[in-house]
Amino acid sequence: MGKLKFSLSFIMLWIALCPTLIVNAAQPEAKESVGLAELEPIVLPKPPFQYYVSKFADAGPKSKKTVKLSLTKKSVKNLPFDQSFEDYALFADKEYTVPNSYRSIAGNLPEGTPTEYRGEMLVRAIKGKNGVFLIYGRDFGENRYLVAMDKSMTKVLYAYDFINYAYAPKYLKADYDYIYEQIQWAYEEDGILYVSNSHRTYAKSSKGMNGYVTAIRLSDNKTLWRSASLVGNARSFEVVGDVILSGYGFTAEKDYLYQIDKRTGKTLDRVALKDGPDYIGKQGNEIVVYGYSVVTRFQLK
Repeated sequence: MGKLKFSLSFIMLWIALCPTLIVNAAQPEAKESVGLAELEPIVLPKPPFQYYVSKFADAGPKSKKTVKLSLTKKSVKNLPFDQSFEDYALFADKEYTVPNSYRSIAGNLPEGTPTEYRGEMLVRAIKGKNGVFLIYGRDFGENRYLVAMDKSMTKVLYAYDFINYAYAPKYLKADYDYIYEQIQWAYEEDGILYVSNSHRTYAKSSKGMNGYVTAIRLSDNKTLWRSASLVGNARSFEVVGDVILSGYGFTAEKDYLYQIDKRTGKTLDRVALKDGPDYIGKQGNEIVVYGYSVVTRFQLK
């Protein structure tokens, strides 16, 4: 009951701090690169809303079996109640801050970053190995487009439209306004885009079809695999070797850190958390999980 009361209080504070979940935040004058303005995004097909692995995935009988990571819980410490995820130490390492004049946030986007695409505003700017993933949506609660650009912000690499990922095939009609499954995180390696999509309300609202990680082959836009549901609604995930560390949790639901096989999308392991994971990253030889009220550190062996 204590967790339920705390989580409900957190949600109310979060909404108060982030009114852009409901209305567009005030933004600086929009900038859109010429190349990006002319680019039509690839509309991805409706994905499976259950575990799926294609014959094209690296999952054949001769493939090396992925070994789960050895994680030892090192510490669990309380976080200030009013701390925003932008304040996390990991945030600056993993993404840029997007300007938000309503919250008096100037942002630190690279020069030339387009802040608008197809009439929608920039809501996330994720740092990749070889470029930047720009996420666009009508507001901070319903994003739609993922655009990959080089680090100089002069070349568009590709663009995807995730509208077909947004709604599960079954849901509670009364909760329709809350079940939009937006892009939470993206990571690219060896020509494969890994992306997580989820909504931020109860799993029952979408009949348990929420919180997925998907692998998309960039050469032909094919889905290589999709994880089981309810493994990824955190704002980020972390990749260590052949393992994706994702997190899922919510009010009155169980909270876990998951290990996902990067080759097949299968769940390798999970460990219980004190509260819902919000932001996941790696610092040195530690995996750090920021939750709603605590930060948990795991030692990698």
